[in-house]
Amino acid sequence: MTLEGGFVVGAPGTTISGFEIRGFGSGVGIELKYPETVIEGCTIRNFSTGVLSTASENRIWDSAIEGCTAGVGFRDGSGNLIGDSLIRSALGVEIVGSQRSEISNCTFLGDVGVSIANSSENAVLCSVFSSATGIEVYDSDHNRIEGNEISSSNAGIALDGSLENEILGNWIDGSRVAGVFLLNSGRNAIRNNSARDCTIGVRLKGSAENRIGDNLLEDNEVAGLRLEASTENVIRGNLLRDNGEGLFLRSGSSKNKIEDNEIFRNGRGVGLIGSGSNLLRENRMDLNRYAIGVDREDISSWDDGPFRQDLDPSNTIDGRPVCYIVDGLDLTLSEDCAFVALVRCSNVTAEDLVLSNNSAGALIVNSTGCALRNLTLSRDEAGLRMLKTSGCRVEGSRADNCTIGFLVQGGEEDEILGSTARGSEGSGFDIQGSEGVLLKGSKASDNKVGISIANSPKTMIYKSEAIRNSEEGVRIAGSPNCVLNMNSASENRQGIRISGSGFSLLIRNELCSNRDAGIALHQLSGATVSGNVAVDNGDGLFLQSVEGVKVEGNNLSRNGRYGLRMSFSRDGRVLGNSFIQNGISGASLVDSTGWSIYRNNFVDNGNPMLPQNAVDNGDNDWDGGPEVGGNFWSDHHTSGNPGSDPRRVPVKGVDRYPYQDPDGWRGLR
Repeated sequence: MTLEGGFVVGAPGTTISGFEIRGFGSGVGIELKYPETVIEGCTIRNFSTGVLSTASENRIWDSAIEGCTAGVGFRDGSGNLIGDSLIRSALGVEIVGSQRSEISNCTFLGDVGVSIANSSENAVLCSVFSSATGIEVYDSDHNRIEGNEISSSNAGIALDGSLENEILGNWIDGSRVAGVFLLNSGRNAIRNNSARDCTIGVRLKGSAENRIGDNLLEDNEVAGLRLEASTENVIRGNLLRDNGEGLFLRSGSSKNKIEDNEIFRNGRGVGLIGSGSNLLRENRMDLNRYAIGVDREDISSWDDGPFRQDLDPSNTIDGRPVCYIVDGLDLTLSEDCAFVALVRCSNVTAEDLVLSNNSAGALIVNSTGCALRNLTLSRDEAGLRMLKTSGCRVEGSRADNCTIGFLVQGGEEDEILGSTARGSEGSGFDIQGSEGVLLKGSKASDNKVGISIANSPKTMIYKSEAIRNSEEGVRIAGSPNCVLNMNSASENRQGIRISGSGFSLLIRNELCSNRDAGIALHQLSGATVSGNVAVDNGDGLFLQSVEGVKVEGNNLSRNGRYGLRMSFSRDGRVLGNSFIQNGISGASLVDSTGWSIYRNNFVDNGNPMLPQNAVDNGDNDWDGGPEVGGNFWSDHHTSGNPGSDPRRVPVKGVDRYPYQDPDGWRGLR
């Protein structure tokens, strides 16, 4: 039988069977004001609410409710049931202020499958959801969601402000927010669920004391399990596989107990970011791109709280133990560790370890006097990371194919000796916000940047090599009073580039075959460039916007363009250098003033069609007076050392007292 319009059931114990009831987009199809009514085998279409029950113990079986704003509403009653039904409505079932209602074996299509608010002891069982949100629960306790199949584009199961609910044995896929999402909810149980192909499998935010166990979380884009500002949860026996991150804690997610999880083939296995004081036991991290990462979230804070984890060797990476030491003193690590962390340790030694595929192979935080020797580091985000360390030493170690080979942040008087960084996506050696770090006898090859120094005054780089790096061999920025002594940089884009780092000292370095400049100085004052050899580069030495720089005793020869090129620079000295056979010019001064240039050799620069030993369009001095003299010019003949036959320097310069012989000033005062 077909009815147009809805009706109200006004007596208890009524059965409505076999009806097709059609509305016009508004109103209620069937309103149940009395208990123990049964709706069976009916089709209800096109109402604001298909069925509204404000009583208890009502039943809806084997029915279809379609095209409604809300399919079924249970309000203020208890013990209502809906089963074996199809609900194709924007909101499938809404339970408000109700207890002990049950939904089982139903199919939901629409925006929200089931919504439960201010209700307790209800159950959603063995149903199928193809909806934007599967099941949402607000301010409701002691409900059970079990055995459902949920394909949702937004969230599979979402709890907000809800306590002591059970989410058991559900299968969830394709959710954009999360397969299971708990917001400000506590003491819930999430067990034996499967969440796959979601953005996040299970997500907790501001939620505490939940139990998350024996779930399968796989192929989720961002993370299998993610906690944000969530504390004292128990995470046990889960399989986290093929996710962006397996288990990820952030924003103060502390005092969680993480035990006996299998964390397999994820982008990163475990990430503990800004979240200290967690306990980890017997977790197995196998075949992850990066197995484990621990870090602060506030990069302005040097507090080691986020790094203070209770993480013992029962946790393994590819079958090898994790060595995580907090407050260690006078120790030597002898285990075959897969990951090493030293947090607020003193005089701890780690040596002869192979550490790969971690966010940091070795992590040293707020520690003093520690030593790391003969480490083999590979495929880590940072092979070695030292954070707020003092007087720590790294010797004879090698980092291959890491994002950064060796990273020092906030260090003081640390040393990296005889170590090698090769194939880094970023820098081979990266010193940030530190002071007085020594890098000695080390080699950086085939990285993006060989050695990077930023905001780290008084750094010394000594007898080290930078070869075939795609950008700079050595890059220094914002780091005054650095010393570079007896290093070599070759086949890089630039050999040494220093910017904003006044009073740096570059002495006895060798720069060759760099595509741009052997040495480039930008926007600094007071640097000294002395005794260096810069040959066969694009330019030997490039100065831009510098002041008071001394360029003394360098060999700046055979470079493809210029031996010395400068622009917008002033008040420096160029003394005792050799400019021989550079391709365009020995020295080019553009828009620069106040320079003193004397006792240099300018030999056969330019090319046969356009010989040009030097060019200058500014107001500079090309000699030191009649006693000191000027320069030697291969294209100018004079008599005497110094002579008195002036040599013009196009466009504006004049050397009044050139020398007749190369190095003609030798032996003179």
